[in-house]
Amino acid sequence: MNELNTKDRIIQCSAELFNTYGYHACSLNQIMQATGLQKGGIYNHFKNKDEIAVEAFNYNYHRVIDRFKKVLDKANTPTEKIIAVIDTFVSFIDEPIVKGGGCPIFNTAMDATNTHPALKEKAKAGIRGLKRYVEIKLDEGIQAGEIRSDIDIKKIAALMVSTLEGAIIISRVEENRECLNYASEYVKDYFKKVLVKVDSLN
Repeated sequence: MNELNTKDRIIQCSAELFNTYGYHACSLNQIMQATGLQKGGIYNHFKNKDEIAVEAFNYNYHRVIDRFKKVLDKANTPTEKIIAVIDTFVSFIDEPIVKGGGCPIFNTAMDATNTHPALKEKAKAGIRGLKRYVEIKLDEGIQAGEIRSDIDIKKIAALMVSTLEGAIIISRVEENRECLNYASEYVKDYFKKVLVKVDSLN
């Protein structure tokens, strides 16, 4: 196996381990066991565990964005795209992006907020990226004349992301979809009744 493939394998295996156990609970021995490499084989590609964690986060973040893009590519109108965004958040429970489940961006945020400054900054950037992604879709709806132009898209995007991500966390803890079902139904209902222009639904 060539060098690039070995490095990618370390990143992919570590991404699953960190998402499942958290940065601090995941040991180098677990990474070695998952990759089939010795300590020297891992450190031929990374300086330390911190560097692996950052690359693993990047890998998971891009997988999250790819999930959104693939789902939204099937939607035709801005209104359909916003509904698709909501459904994509729900899919983090139904079809986990990475072993361990949930949203790896928010999992990292909770794991690293008080303990790992570098990962915290990556998670902050990831959350900003998610909110910005929703803002862009809302703005597209405004430009297309489907969504009201007098809304605060930054506020709406923040509320959508925080409501759905919070519901994902609660659903994982409670080990059922009830909270996520409530949240997704509420956000969709709010979007259709408050944000979308009436003639856009006809």
